[in-house]
Amino acid sequence: MGSSLIETAGVRVPYLYSSLDWEATVREYEPAPAFFTGTYLLPAGEVRRLQGERIARCVAHAWSTEFYRERWQQAGVRGPEEVRTLDDLRALPTYVVNDLRRSIEGSPPFGTYQGVRFDETPSAGPVRIHTSGGTTGRPRPTLYTLRDRQVGAILRQRAFYLAGFRPGDPVQNTMLYSTHNGPFIVDEALYQWLGCIPVTTSAGIVTRSTRQIEIMRDWGVRGLVGFQDYVIQLARTAREMGLEVGRDLKLAHISTMGGDPRLVEEEWGVPALENYGMHETQVMASECPARSGMHLWEDAFVIDVVDIETGEPVPDGEVGSIVTTALYKSGVPVVRYDTKDTTRVLSRERCACGSELTRIDFLQGRADTMVKLRGVNVWPEACGDVARRDARVGGEFFCIADRVDGRDRMTLYVESARPADAREREAIASDVSDALRAQLSVGIVVEVRGPGELQELTRFGIESKPRRFEDRRRAEG
Repeated sequence: MGSSLIETAGVRVPYLYSSLDWEATVREYEPAPAFFTGTYLLPAGEVRRLQGERIARCVAHAWSTEFYRERWQQAGVRGPEEVRTLDDLRALPTYVVNDLRRSIEGSPPFGTYQGVRFDETPSAGPVRIHTSGGTTGRPRPTLYTLRDRQVGAILRQRAFYLAGFRPGDPVQNTMLYSTHNGPFIVDEALYQWLGCIPVTTSAGIVTRSTRQIEIMRDWGVRGLVGFQDYVIQLARTAREMGLEVGRDLKLAHISTMGGDPRLVEEEWGVPALENYGMHETQVMASECPARSGMHLWEDAFVIDVVDIETGEPVPDGEVGSIVTTALYKSGVPVVRYDTKDTTRVLSRERCACGSELTRIDFLQGRADTMVKLRGVNVWPEACGDVARRDARVGGEFFCIADRVDGRDRMTLYVESARPADAREREAIASDVSDALRAQLSVGIVVEVRGPGELQELTRFGIESKPRRFEDRRRAEG
């Protein structure tokens, strides 16, 4: 006999174990290590066939949302059945983040693009809500179905396997825990799909950097996950504490995002591999041990690189904006999203690792933060990478674009690695300016601040990802 005070009749709990066809999910999107002896080694033509088979369901789901249906009808599409091939898919119009923001403004708080609702949870299975990082505007909400979460975690698990993480490894997760999706999908991938032990220290604002290194030492951490900037800061913190990898620390592998992993390797002295993704899609590409680019997970995505201004495809080797379609989503559809993240296709040939999956370069920066100076395209991220090769420069930087005497100007603000007097700051600024001119073929103003003085601009350790750019040209007319 049940208690009369506790409601039980008619309550349907969408238990995790019974809300997904787990075997079908892993057959369709293999986790490691099976992925690396299966889909990873398929010939390019077989990968294209696989993509073609998955287009119909992807497009039909997107058509069920007002956001996509209205955009496609305006483009002359009468129904999802008209989109059958990769060429049909690429004929659909792209959209950008501002289109999503307008959707939210018109239908607050979630917009018209979600694809699943809170009240569908009993029938759709467990639903989660997270947001974007908010570095390019107000964070955007995204609803995830159980399928989205599990396939997304598998995609990241593959990247972690490539990075060298193995079952039983303690892996330190330095992503900032908040409403942002990033740290949670890292945890899910490590714990649920790779059998690692997640060490959830979060970012420096949650667990100070010295304590992070103490935990790394005391708990025998072997893997490290985080954005390049903070991972580098942790390496410098360890040196300041007099601790070394091999002698004091067991760190052996790093999975990093948001820059050049070779800089991370220089700081830590251990292998570091890059991966690329965003909160709506999870990981879309990952570097393999051959270090010849990031392989696209083309069983789960159709990705094109297009001209930043015209939106037309660019030749392989030319920098453009990433346009992505996520073939697996059952929550928020992602079809022809122009991310404004810029890269180039490096190769479609077989890699030394044996895979024919397309390889792209590390991100060059964002198209919407690119500044053209005297005919040269300049990204804040490229400026920061050049500056940080100077040992006197700390990990933080911030770029401001403005206009002086009718000409665009870029000013790079960096922090000194240690407190420095006016003469030392002037010397650092001069040397970094010379390095920027040599590397980027254009003059950039450099200003040096003391350690920690740029946090108000970068929001480093406060938000999920640091801010790197402010465009003051429009405000100045």
